[in-house]
Amino acid sequence: MKRIYTLLIYVFLVSHLAGQVPVHEEPLHHVIYEDEEIRILEIEAIPGDTSLVHRHDYNYCYIATQGGRLWLEDLGEQSREVNLPTHYAGGKFELSEGPFVHRFANIDTSNISFFTVEHKLGIPRIAVAQSLPEDAILKDSLFVLRKLELEALSGLQIPHKGTVILLNLSKSALLFTGAEPISYWKRFDAKDACRISNMHKEAISVAIFEIY
Repeated sequence: MKRIYTLLIYVFLVSHLAGQVPVHEEPLHHVIYEDEEIRILEIEAIPGDTSLVHRHDYNYCYIATQGGRLWLEDLGEQSREVNLPTHYAGGKFELSEGPFVHRFANIDTSNISFFTVEHKLGIPRIAVAQSLPEDAILKDSLFVLRKLELEALSGLQIPHKGTVILLNLSKSALLFTGAEPISYWKRFDAKDACRISNMHKEAISVAIFEIY
């Protein structure tokens, strides 16, 4: 009986692995930036959308820009339903030990979207800062993800050691870095000063990915 059970598990794994695609080729995942260090993916799923079985080879972190109810099936595990709130953050950080294979479906009545940053190198170039701000919502040796509210008609300089991806969660064209508006996202090198200002009369929500 044990041998039959083992064989069934093997057939299940092989059948799923045979049909998988790399994440950047999965139709609901859109590559919006890539260099030697990182790749940025935007995931958009309308109600009823179901992804192909796909493979994540790089460690990654994400934030749900629009949350909702999802059906998830990870390779070799029982499928499940989850409710991810808007601005929920998560990721996978041990993919050097093997890829993560899964699929998902939008079972909500509204669109669901994610902003994902992959670490292509898999090892940090520099050490994570020892002292983290209170607004850090995710920390790993490769990433720190912060979420903050930039008050109306205010500015802020963001200290950082690594590459920074600044994400405007409010998608307001009144968020600026210098004279340049940031309606969605912007990349800063480790050496770049990261100064932002809110010219709006309301607070703007911002996510800050720092990559080490």
